[in-house]
Formats: sequence, structure tokens, C-alpha cells
Amino acid sequence: MTVRARHGAVMLALAMALMACGYELHSDQSTDACPPGSEGCPCAAEASCDGALVCVGGTCLVEQSGGEATSAGDTTGVSSTGGLHTSDAGTSDASATGCGFVCESDAPPESPKCGVFEQDCPEGQKCSAYEEDDAGYLNSAGCFEVVGDGQHGDPCTIDVAEGAIDDCAAGVMCWYTDEDAAGVCVELCTGTPENPKCAPSNSSCLVCSGCAINLCLPGCDPLQQDCFVNAVCIGEQNGDGFFCVPDGSDGDGPEGTPCEFATTCNPGTLCVNPDFYPNPACQGSLGCCAPFCDLSDMNACAGVSVEGVSCVPYHEPGQAPPELENVGLCGLP
Repeated sequence: MTVRARHGAVMLALAMALMACGYELHSDQSTDACPPGSEGCPCAAEASCDGALVCVGGTCLVEQSGGEATSAGDTTGVSSTGGLHTSDAGTSDASATGCGFVCESDAPPESPKCGVFEQDCPEGQKCSAYEEDDAGYLNSAGCFEVVGDGQHGDPCTIDVAEGAIDDCAAGVMCWYTDEDAAGVCVELCTGTPENPKCAPSNSSCLVCSGCAINLCLPGCDPLQQDCFVNAVCIGEQNGDGFFCVPDGSDGDGPEGTPCEFATTCNPGTLCVNPDFYPNPACQGSLGCCAPFCDLSDMNACAGVSVEGVSCVPYHEPGQAPPELENVGLCGLP
């Protein structure tokens, strides 16, 4: 079993994939933006998968030699479809990110498989997600030694030699990591994939189909950008609220910048359809970074790079979550 400890690159690739296909965000409504039968997308039976794909565990996967079905390293790009924040993107090859800041290492071959919900590892170990066999995302879970007691919101680091060992407590995972393998402890969901629960307040359980992630993602205010370090506050795919995902902008996605993924605009902006925010630099691109704005501020969109835009309500009337009624996006009315 080979673990690639590229957590920064892997988490960004996963964040992009989560925004596109195969995730459910509870306690709101589950999202199904993945065409049934397509690779990495839901299936009811083997015959319901396209082409040579086979149905494994409710997901259409590629059948490899020997009859083993695995998910591919490629992940589908962002397709946000909630109200105003609509942008379609192409394909991201997560394996193309290369070794990044950490190279390959071998995990202990005796490390048993486990359940991230069940946390059924022996005493002194915890069930942690990791990338197995250069998959490009956190596709498996195994038992690893508990070496710290970090709780939800505490700073943490990942042991880059092993990849899945961090200094968070059992039932907690080091997430939002940077190139130095430093991040924030995020609690895992409890319950079951069908009925997940989150103990931290103002959080929603993200369950990833086809991978081993079950994180209690913090909710947030896009006007305040009040996420943990290395994270950005963007809209949930179903358009109901906002949650924190790893910031993939690297500071290179200011307002008016072309974008392909929901995670690559700077904090305070969102990747939207260029028709809604028609900056000339974004024409011909899949998306454009548009700034969030406060509906109570008459001059909220003054000085932006696109003429004729105004602060447009992010939510439909009466649909905004409590305390988020003033959230808008600068764009064409």
C-alpha cells in the first residue's frame, strides 16, 4: 500500500471535486450534480453505469484488470448550480499536480482498513483518510496512531513522512493545510453516511461519495470571511448557505479574474457565470471572480472593474439563512 503525502495538493483537488460531483452536505439538502451512470457518480446497479464502468458501493467505477473496480485519478471540475453562482468548468487532473512539497512514502503494510464513521480501530489508533496508490484524492481509510489531542478549531500539523498521521485527537482530522503541512483540526461526522451528525455548532457534515471524507465543515459569513486559516467561505452547491473550503486561490484570484473552480477566487469573491459579471478579461472563460456585497450598503459595488453592476441578492426572497439576509453579489441585475 502506497500513501502519497501530498495533503495540500490532494485537499485542493478534493475540494474542487467536492464542488462538482459526488458529495452530500448535511444538514441541509443533499446535492446530486453528478450525472447518474457516469464515472464516479451514483448508480443503482451495474447495468446503470455507462460503458465499461461497474457499480461498486453505489458509485460507477472503472473496472481494472482482474475484475477490481477503482475510481480514476481524474476529478471533474466545478459546476456550481445554486442561483446566481453558476459556473461550469472542465476537467482537473489531480495527478498532474506532481509530488508537490512531499514525496512518496510507504505506510505500514499492516495498517488495517476501517470506517471513518465507525472509528473502529484498536485503542490508541484512529481511522484516518489518506490517498492510496497515487489516486489523486483521499480514497481510502486506515488505522493510524493517535499522536496528539487537538480538538475542532485547534492548529495542527501533518507528519509528512506518513501522510495520514496528524496531531489531532481521535475523531478529528487535520484539514485546511498549507505547503508547510500546517492546518486546523476539523471534527469528523458521527452517525452514519445516511444520517450523519455534527457536534460543532454551525457546521454541516460533508460526505464524499467515492472517497473517505466525512468532515464537519464550519458554516461562515461570506461578507466577513470568518473561516479558519487557509480556508475560503463560498456558497453551498445547493445555494442555501455558505461553508469553508480550502483556499486554492494563492492570492491570484481577485475580482474580475477568469476562474474555472469555485475554490480559486480570492476570499470575498465567488466564481460566477461571466454573463452575470461581464469583465472583459473573463469573456470566453468558464467563470469570473465576482465580489460579495452587502445589500444594506448603497455603494457596495462602487469602484469594481465592471460598469453597470449592482448588489444583487444572493438568495431568493425569504430563502436566506438567519443573519445572512444581507448577502449579495455584484453583477448585472
